[in-house]
Amino acid sequence: MKAVFLDRDGVLTRKSDYFSSFNQLNLEDNISEAIKILNKNFLVIVITNQPVVARGLCTEKDIENIHNRINDFISKKGAHIDAFYFCPHHPEMHEDVPEHAKKYRISCNCRKPGTELLEKAKKDFKIDLENSFFVGDSTVDIQTAKNIGCTSLLVRTGYGGEDKKFPAEPDYTCDNILEAAKLIDQINDLSAVILVGGRGERMRPLTDNLPKPMLPIRGKPILEHQINLLRKYGISNIALCGHYLFQKIIDYFGDGGGFGVKIIYLDEPEPLGTGGALKNAEHAIKSKNFILMNGDIATNVRLSKVIQFHIEKHALATLVLRVSDHPRDSDVIEIDENCMVSNFVGKGQEETRTANTGIFVINKDFLEFIPKGVSNLEKDVISKMIGQPIFGFISDDYFKDIGTIERFNKAQEESPL
Repeated sequence: MKAVFLDRDGVLTRKSDYFSSFNQLNLEDNISEAIKILNKNFLVIVITNQPVVARGLCTEKDIENIHNRINDFISKKGAHIDAFYFCPHHPEMHEDVPEHAKKYRISCNCRKPGTELLEKAKKDFKIDLENSFFVGDSTVDIQTAKNIGCTSLLVRTGYGGEDKKFPAEPDYTCDNILEAAKLIDQINDLSAVILVGGRGERMRPLTDNLPKPMLPIRGKPILEHQINLLRKYGISNIALCGHYLFQKIIDYFGDGGGFGVKIIYLDEPEPLGTGGALKNAEHAIKSKNFILMNGDIATNVRLSKVIQFHIEKHALATLVLRVSDHPRDSDVIEIDENCMVSNFVGKGQEETRTANTGIFVINKDFLEFIPKGVSNLEKDVISKMIGQPIFGFISDDYFKDIGTIERFNKAQEESPL
């Protein structure tokens, strides 16, 4: 089972204040609609710190009653929360603490960013935490998500991340719970295609007996780093398109279960180029949008920013661009003031320019523009689509395409992976 964990105060409610009764709650607009969206594909579970119990302002039973009232409220609109877990503790002891509340004044691991409540939920519901999400309004929530291994979303309601208790950065940021629910719904539908079929001629002899995506960086194949990156951002359905020494990749990754993902393999009878390989995978792509990556890129790109950009632009395709340090060997792309691709310049440039990284977010409708047979995605397809909603997203994250032994050696030295 996959779950969406929700903080309560500041996510379901408009403020992050402490409440001791349901009548004090000022629930966010559209929480029923948001939770109803999540109910389609996820368990919805609230994880909340409630030190009002340790303050002596209410009892654990009072908190349970509040949560029952919240569920009653949203159930009238066809939504439901599957479970509520709360921490009643507070680690500080003060002289004015009522006698009956002193037992709650303890340090514990159920208080976020501790993970005991999430571990309990995992056990109770058999939850796949790595493919689950955590929505919160504070850096405490984001740190909790990172501690347990969930994809994190920060909402701008409540604290909006301004508590500044932890330096944790969210994977995604949304205005409110409804926007977060819609984004999670779209991320859940995302898949990925990785092109791993190249021979790697310039990498010989390293690639004589090993496909280029399997070359190791920091003790793991480049491809494993890519799969871990996709999983970090909630993407677990992956298609690998291969040809050269493909069986070695299949033997290493299997069905993907050992890496927290699901992998299918699409064998090319002959090399088809980047465009042809993607067209060959068309029948296997079920999601509306998907990530496309070349299998020889070492990167820590923040995919969340690209995905949100792509969705907001209603793009057919979004190319992740960077300022290239080797434009003579990179496909230089120009974009206009609205970030739409305005010119495909290609390789051979002398001066530093923005160039394609080999990472895309693509709407499935884009596949109609790719001819069958051998083609290069950038040169033969995108260059002929100027004027279509094709956008460029410039990123300053780390990228290193492992196209030469020199660049591979450099990635070994400098890679932050």
